[in-house]
Amino acid sequence: MFGYIKPLKPEMKVKEFDTYQAIYCGLCRQLGATFGPAARLTLSYDFAFLSMLAMALQEDSPCFARKRCFANPFKKKFCCGCSQSSRFSACVAMIMLYYKVRDNLNDSGFGGKLLALLLLPPAACARKKARREYPQADEIVSRCMLRQAQVEKAGSPLVDEAADPSAEALSAIFGMLSEDPAQKRVLERMGYLLGRWVYCIDALDDLEEDRKSGGYNPFLKAWGASGTGPLPAGCIDAAVASLYATTAEIAAGYELLELHRYKPILDNIIYLGLKNSVDTVKERRNGND
Repeated sequence: MFGYIKPLKPEMKVKEFDTYQAIYCGLCRQLGATFGPAARLTLSYDFAFLSMLAMALQEDSPCFARKRCFANPFKKKFCCGCSQSSRFSACVAMIMLYYKVRDNLNDSGFGGKLLALLLLPPAACARKKARREYPQADEIVSRCMLRQAQVEKAGSPLVDEAADPSAEALSAIFGMLSEDPAQKRVLERMGYLLGRWVYCIDALDDLEEDRKSGGYNPFLKAWGASGTGPLPAGCIDAAVASLYATTAEIAAGYELLELHRYKPILDNIIYLGLKNSVDTVKERRNGND
């Protein structure tokens, strides 16, 4: 995932932001403790959301304490303790990192390939460790990334077809957060929609770069755009409208979840944060036209 799933900070109470920050920091500590200090560099809002959602679904409350920050060891910060939820999120992050690095090795230019070659050995080591704990997650991501590569290589002009592998991956990952059949169905549907949303917002964010480089982008394919000329009228607006519609569906699924804690924070992310991320990307793209 790419860092788009985050709260709208100005609309959060201080205690809510402090709790969110503590879970974010807790995931950072979990990454470092499980996979080594370098793994902390992969920390993102998306996996902090996954960790918080997993905790919110559990009946047992996580522990919080003041810990020294890796980035600022002279200052103690309020931090969520390591837990099974944060460990699951950290393992999924490492599995996804490995397949992303491998994908970059195949698809990037010279600079990107060189960076991917440098990152591949530590990413493979982390993925091997994560796979031992969650082999099902590794199998899910591996299968979906292979299908993603096939769809993109075929140059599909259908946005739904292009986003489907990523959506299926998150659907299965979210389904692992609960054993309750009713909750599991809701989580799988919500994960599918969120996976589609992440894929599409990243494609929208990369429109300009993909148009210049000739890289695959479902929105460019759908509108027949290429080269350095102007984007067809309505291309960005159509992409944004699709993202808004998916955001509304995510919210509808989210409302069916039975949460034990963190609801105000998760409400902020779902109802405000997702839309704000879309609006931010839209402004960037319109500014480049």
